[in-house]
Amino acid sequence: MKGLAEAAFESDSASGHATIGAGLLEQLYRHHGRSILRRACAIMGDRDAGKDVMQEAFLRAFGARAEFTSAVSPLGWLQRITTNICLNKLRDARRRQEILGRLSSSFEVARGPLPETALTARALLGSVPVNLQEIAIYYFVDQMSQNEISALLEIPRRTIGYRLEQFRSLALAATQERAAS
Repeated sequence: MKGLAEAAFESDSASGHATIGAGLLEQLYRHHGRSILRRACAIMGDRDAGKDVMQEAFLRAFGARAEFTSAVSPLGWLQRITTNICLNKLRDARRRQEILGRLSSSFEVARGPLPETALTARALLGSVPVNLQEIAIYYFVDQMSQNEISALLEIPRRTIGYRLEQFRSLALAATQERAAS
């Protein structure tokens, strides 16, 4: 019997590439679903939003299964999809808040209380450029090494280190700015 990693691939004889089989995406869901949910909840700061992201991630994975290559682990591929969805949703939510704020300065959007660390992390992600957000999540949330991030994103390791330094500088400035106000 094949293991999950081996069974997750089908060979496309026309192109010679390995892709995720449609029937085996369910096995990936059962095997990696909890990990993807934890990741989504950690980034989004909300379990319900995390569940929505997890479902969307597996739907996107199903739609993009032909683009999957055996050079990447299924979990790494799903994590990257999940991270991108989370970042897009956070960015969209921030834009909606800005638009609502412009439409009516007297209208206050009600939010439930968030733990200070989650609030700080979300605020910091919102204050840095998009190209730094994904790397920061992999490094600080997932505790991946710079080499692992480099391999996953197919970016030179030195670039990863440089972007982490940029993130640290911007995060420090944003934290100091928040403390001063």
